Amino acid sequence: MTILNFMAFQIMSHKVLVYGISDIGLVRKNNEDAWKVLQDEHLYLLADGMGGHQAGEIASTSCINFLSTIFLEKYNPNLSLEETKTFLFQLIQEVNSLIHQQANENNQFKGMGTTLCCILIHTDGLIYAHVGDSRIYRYRDHHLDQLTNDDSLLRELIDLGQISEQQAEDFHYKNIITKAIGTEANVKPTVKHLPIQEGDIYLMCTDGLSDLLSPSEIANILSTHSPENVIPHLVEQAKLKGGFDNITLVLLKV
Repeated sequence: MTILNFMAFQIMSHKVLVYGISDIGLVRKNNEDAWKVLQDEHLYLLADGMGGHQAGEIASTSCINFLSTIFLEKYNPNLSLEETKTFLFQLIQEVNSLIHQQANENNQFKGMGTTLCCILIHTDGLIYAHVGDSRIYRYRDHHLDQLTNDDSLLRELIDLGQISEQQAEDFHYKNIITKAIGTEANVKPTVKHLPIQEGDIYLMCTDGLSDLLSPSEIANILSTHSPENVIPHLVEQAKLKGGFDNITLVLLKV
């Protein structure tokens, strides 16, 4: 089943269009991805769960729900940019502990975990955070940048110089991640910030997209389609290449 949502709202002097979609793909029997938007708080979340039975679905949904609930309880929009980054870092650690506890309390959920991507728009810039191999891209001035580095075995081997970017295409273990929400008692998320400008497009996606479409293919679709058509077209192209995994995307257009 595909769920497609569209929202538009004002942030400071910018108007932000938001599009989200989650598609089960062509192979999986259930959807282990989850996403959520807190419109008034300008928080955008995406997760890709993993685990036996329905544990992956539980992990991703619980992660998104825990994070958004605690965020609404504790967030202070008057915090500075750096204070907000610290808040988000600690919030993700708290959610990790909750998912880890949930996994340990039920044998069916043992070892479950989830990736996580977050975008939070602050008055002084855009804060983004991630754990795992779900990605955040920025498309600006006809150029696509991957803002996040995958927490994966493949990325570690590339960074160590043991395999090249070209060899990575044929690497058999590219889906082994080295960090996830809930698999360990503690996690260290990556939290960064950057300025935003008019015309920016930010794309969060699970590996159901990024494993099948190259950055150049994604950039080409972003450059040739209107924002409302980008998301379904990306999903369609991933399906044409096999649709082996769930495909979930959240797109922000400034």
